[in-house]
Amino acid sequence: MDQTSAERPAKRVRQACEPCRRKKAKCPGEQPTCSLCARLHQTCVYDGERRRYLSHSASMQESTPLSAPEIEFPRILEDRLGGLEAKMAEVIETLRQNNSGRSHQSTANSPPPDLVNGTASPSMASPITPLPPWNTVLSIAELYLLYCESQPLPLFHRATFVRTLGGRDPEIIYAVLALSVRFSEDLYANDDELVDMVNSYAEVARGLVTKRVWEGPVELSTLQSLCLLSLVDFTNGNTHRAMIHGSIAMNLAQCANLSSESHTGLSPVAREERRRCFWSICLLKRLHGGELTNLEFFERNYLPFPESPARPTLQFSPESTTDESRLTDLQDQGIVAYVIMLSEVFAKTGKYVRRHGKPNSVPPWSSQSEYSEILALQMDLETRMPYTHRFKPAKLSERTPEELLEHRDYWSPWFLNQFLYHTNLCLLNHPLLLSLSLRNFRSSIPEIFLQHTSDLISSHTTWIVYFIDYFEKKSFIASDPLLGYSAAVVATIELQLSFTESPTIRQEKRNRFSKCVRFVQSIGKKWPHMARMAERLQRLEDAVTSSYQPDPNAQNKSLLIDLSRFWEILEYSFNSDATSARRMFGDTLYLGPPTFAAEVSQTSPLPAPTRLDLLGQLRSQEDTGLGSGPASPLPQYTVDALASPRHMDLINDEFSILATNFFSQGQDFLRSHDTREGAGDF
Repeated sequence: MDQTSAERPAKRVRQACEPCRRKKAKCPGEQPTCSLCARLHQTCVYDGERRRYLSHSASMQESTPLSAPEIEFPRILEDRLGGLEAKMAEVIETLRQNNSGRSHQSTANSPPPDLVNGTASPSMASPITPLPPWNTVLSIAELYLLYCESQPLPLFHRATFVRTLGGRDPEIIYAVLALSVRFSEDLYANDDELVDMVNSYAEVARGLVTKRVWEGPVELSTLQSLCLLSLVDFTNGNTHRAMIHGSIAMNLAQCANLSSESHTGLSPVAREERRRCFWSICLLKRLHGGELTNLEFFERNYLPFPESPARPTLQFSPESTTDESRLTDLQDQGIVAYVIMLSEVFAKTGKYVRRHGKPNSVPPWSSQSEYSEILALQMDLETRMPYTHRFKPAKLSERTPEELLEHRDYWSPWFLNQFLYHTNLCLLNHPLLLSLSLRNFRSSIPEIFLQHTSDLISSHTTWIVYFIDYFEKKSFIASDPLLGYSAAVVATIELQLSFTESPTIRQEKRNRFSKCVRFVQSIGKKWPHMARMAERLQRLEDAVTSSYQPDPNAQNKSLLIDLSRFWEILEYSFNSDATSARRMFGDTLYLGPPTFAAEVSQTSPLPAPTRLDLLGQLRSQEDTGLGSGPASPLPQYTVDALASPRHMDLINDEFSILATNFFSQGQDFLRSHDTREGAGDF
């Protein structure tokens, strides 16, 4: 052998198989199956023609339909998953070997496996869960757009989402399946099978995202997947893990400077999805009870709001000239933008609720109080909302079920905006929270404040009930779980108002309570945390019914109501299952479920606002010949004296309130007549 041939390098393999090429591994080159693929038990494919030209960024920049047929999408996705599957298999095998030595240790004190509704995680059972047929994936993606997009998170560019799905990162596809497969009822036979599917897809998506976070590169799809996984965990009751997903997404967005649009060369679609991802992370933290300090730091440089669909016009019903002139008063930023704005009030109201009505030296009617600041913020945001998105120009009574379904992309965020608006005011003026927060001021409550809170609570509970009736009448499927939470808040108020000596009022409030519970149950058919919310409402009803003593001469006046039953309903972020924290944390961190301070309220009911008996006066005028025309059906009120404060005591381990004091308010604190007139126009 001559020197030239001795120094000649070894002949390189001309073509590597697709799995080795994806992993950047040295391919032995044997055909049809290389030895590396054979050792890893993976499919070995040689295809020099196929290229991963459908990457996420490239597909988002496409402005015209893809030329490649859709049948290529599952093949490309299979290739992209192949390398990840092999790596996950190696990691899982290593974990099995490491855990085999611990099999004889006692597990009596170890936490239960990672479950959702009692089902074990499938991630350790198989390396990766296969996708369903691609046509099924696309149909579930369509269901995501119909029932999940902007309900509440406006995460994806709607017009290109399904078309570009095959070129998106695998974690996006699995996360979308985990969230939306519940709306494809033909894919599962029962709830247990659905839980298995949700868990399987979520675990695969979580594993892929975790690998991205720790090994890189982190892409926009990583943050989008974290948002979807946070929703999946939150609705399944895993609120602790949901908060972690949201916090990781926010921290990564901060590090990547997602709130800035200094990048150049991005297509309009890519820029829009960056904005939507940014605002979805903000919504996650606001709606799920995140700390506002980090959020405010994150939002110092606001991105433009996401694009929104226009309000659908009604055929054969043109706007009046007066309405048209009002449409130009303000620049319209889109209905999604106003949901995002209002979520800031919702976050502050949630923080207000978590104080549990703890009284302080500043009364709520003071301009420096938390109550007044939140109310002022909501009023300020209302002035920035153009007329076109308000209730009156929507002309809901003229909308057909078919039109609502066709334009669900607009009506779903529109209804969410309405529910957030009215729920904020119901929570601020909730009779329980006010009763607790005003314990130090009962001898000095202004009449204006009593009238103000009485009117607000009567008006805005009625709005929520109105929309529930409207959904039933128009066969509109409410899929946003936040709407169920709003109904649950109203149900707690209606429950209190039902404890009154008036049989008519009692029956009316009972009917409204039952209507709210049924609405929560209907949403609970898709979202487990709403099903638990409905159960808590029923348990609350049973507890207060058994404790309430309407007879002032009853011997048993010391029956107590555990206020934690209220907090687990009023606090949206509290809505987890009983073992969420236990599954999340080990023995060195977990100390048991949270407990509330012990307290018994022995204060008098809040006084009723002083009102004139207008109906009685009109009847009197008719009897004496002074009136002209029939009397109007106005509400009748009584005039009560102010009640004096009483001493408060602390007892035992239960945060409770005397049932006879809390429920004897009845209609003395809130108006006895609910009317649609004067209910406001938002």
